[in-house]
Amino acid sequence: MLVYKYRGGAFKRDLESLQKDQFWASNTQQLNDPCEGLVSINNYEKQIETLKLIFPQQAKHTVMLNQCFQNIIDMKDQKLGIFSLSKNYNDELLWAHYADSHKGFCIEYELNKLLKGQNPKHRYFDGTYTDNLPNISLSDILSKEDDNSLIRMMLGYKAKKWEYENELRIITENYGLNSYDYRAVKSIYFGLRMSDSEITKIMDTMKGRNIRYFKMKLKPNSFQLDAIQIEDKFPTKKRYKYSIAPIAERAVDPSTLKSEYKEFSPYLDKLAEIIRREADCIEVSYVDLSHSKSTLNHPIFFAQYKTKKNDWLTHTVHYSKQQIDEEYDKIDDL
Repeated sequence: MLVYKYRGGAFKRDLESLQKDQFWASNTQQLNDPCEGLVSINNYEKQIETLKLIFPQQAKHTVMLNQCFQNIIDMKDQKLGIFSLSKNYNDELLWAHYADSHKGFCIEYELNKLLKGQNPKHRYFDGTYTDNLPNISLSDILSKEDDNSLIRMMLGYKAKKWEYENELRIITENYGLNSYDYRAVKSIYFGLRMSDSEITKIMDTMKGRNIRYFKMKLKPNSFQLDAIQIEDKFPTKKRYKYSIAPIAERAVDPSTLKSEYKEFSPYLDKLAEIIRREADCIEVSYVDLSHSKSTLNHPIFFAQYKTKKNDWLTHTVHYSKQQIDEEYDKIDDL
């Protein structure tokens, strides 16, 4: 899935974030909508009062519940980060409001790559637009069915007037800077008023990353925008952060496969080749088929590898047969 972030008004800052493969997740107080995170607690308050009437001898427990609820509210406003993205790159209002009146740019991310490797994992969900505040109840707080439901209620609702943003939100465990896999950036769209010098600066800074570039134009006799692909001014064969890590001895051992899965043994080698090209991989430790997760119609493979960040701890990833085929076909230096 492709998602988009409009940038403008602070070119030096935005270019530095791009260069360093980082994004900033704001807390509710830093966003432009003063109603961010606004919720109704009428249901919760009524339920607490009912509990007090039914169980007057358990007053200390309702005090504890209230303190727990306040901690959740504080976390919402002071700890969690929000990275707001759109599903559209050609919305005139978004270009006007968030890209410095069309003088900025828009980054296209591949969502899976943007989320990949995050620990703890980021939550994400579509924005919900409504004329009514979400009303939090005691059951919402205590529910264990969906870990994201309470976060979505607190940070996923906005007034209907914001619906044009068509927003997808990533919620981070802490607000502030977050790093991502540089391959998450697939394309950059330049605003129709963006200066040639700034376009050149971005292309120069981002060279070697296999990024596509587009210039926004007005469609003839229309209010609508169109994206025209333009040439990279700095083509190069030197790739950014590209290396091929070693594969440990006996990391790939087809003899571990059960007889019914022997036909899939070539996929072990394919996955090893994919993983050794991961940006943070320093050694492929082990590759195998997950017998517990696989069926003959849907085999699942896994790889363990060491990273620069934790060379003493292996990182584990899972791939389907289709995913391996797709990623392996992209390799051009076998």
